[in-house]
Amino acid sequence: MIKKALALITSTVVALTAIVTGGITASAASGATGVGLAEHAMTAYYENWSYVYGGSTPGAVDCSGLFVTYKGVGGVRTDLLGSSSESGLVSNGIPRIHGLGLWQPGHVGIYVGGGMAVDARDESSGIVYHNVSSKKWEKWFKVAGVTYPTTGWQTFEGNRYYYENGQYIVNCTRIIDGKTYTFNSSGIANGGSAASAEEIAAANAQKEADRQAAIAAQQAEEEAAAEAAAQKKAEEEAKKKAEEEAAKKAAAEKKAKEEAAKKAAAEKKAAEEAADDQGSLMAQSLLMETVPLEQKSMPKVKAAVIPEVEEVSPVNMTMAVSVTAAVVVVLSGMAFLLFKLNHRYIPAYCRRGAGSLKNLFFKTKKHLKK
Repeated sequence: MIKKALALITSTVVALTAIVTGGITASAASGATGVGLAEHAMTAYYENWSYVYGGSTPGAVDCSGLFVTYKGVGGVRTDLLGSSSESGLVSNGIPRIHGLGLWQPGHVGIYVGGGMAVDARDESSGIVYHNVSSKKWEKWFKVAGVTYPTTGWQTFEGNRYYYENGQYIVNCTRIIDGKTYTFNSSGIANGGSAASAEEIAAANAQKEADRQAAIAAQQAEEEAAAEAAAQKKAEEEAKKKAEEEAAKKAAAEKKAKEEAAKKAAAEKKAAEEAADDQGSLMAQSLLMETVPLEQKSMPKVKAAVIPEVEEVSPVNMTMAVSVTAAVVVVLSGMAFLLFKLNHRYIPAYCRRGAGSLKNLFFKTKKHLKK
């Protein structure tokens, strides 16, 4: 209990430091290897270490603490994946390498080979040894500060593995250093008996065939890459050409629209001017139609047919009317008296005179009414 309490206190101090500084930067210690990291994870599992949030001391760790307690590897503790120099998707397969890191959002673990992994999961589960497929790991990564083998023998948990081209070999037979070895699906080597001359020759032939196959595969891969690059270039050029043609077409359409708009504007302006001219002519025509006939088309006829009469002032006109009325009244009275007299005593020329005065009276009255 005292040991766990001290571990908890230490882990808390480390966690607070990580929060303040934004993460712990760990540099690789001398001799940190992938197999060594895998052995370290198995030790934590066998010794039943406790899960402590922020813990980074042997016996009390969290998921990232399981890394840094092995010689300070991992880089930035809060971003082990970001500190890695190489990574890939688990869905595409995990390389056959001991001591790789595994990542999913918010959690990390250690790949120990053979499809198995170890992670410090939570307080109730502690350190868990499990099949990789049982947890939703998304990425694998090479842990910062760890050296991984390329070719040669490696020993993990008492079993021997042989690495070629950076991965341990599986499901094959190899003659190594004059001895024949068989490797199972987990990569564990069996045998080691002395190989005969025939076996060595066959192994060398197989090795040469594998080398030639690797060369051919590399050449095919390079050719495929070159073909893909050429195809991509051709597609980009075709796309660029299509974009240029589309741009030219769009520019031509724009120019045509602008010209059409200018033409329409010119036609509209001409129509408006024509309408204005027509309106002026119609207004002038209407004005001509409202002018009196005698002023518009027959001034000479008017002068000949309708004599000009001098304007008479209102006072003179009134006096003339009064005088004329008085004369008419006198003459009418005289005519009436003559008419009443016995015309037998009146000479014929007088009767004719009386008739003439009567006629003059009615003519004068009719004229005045006009």
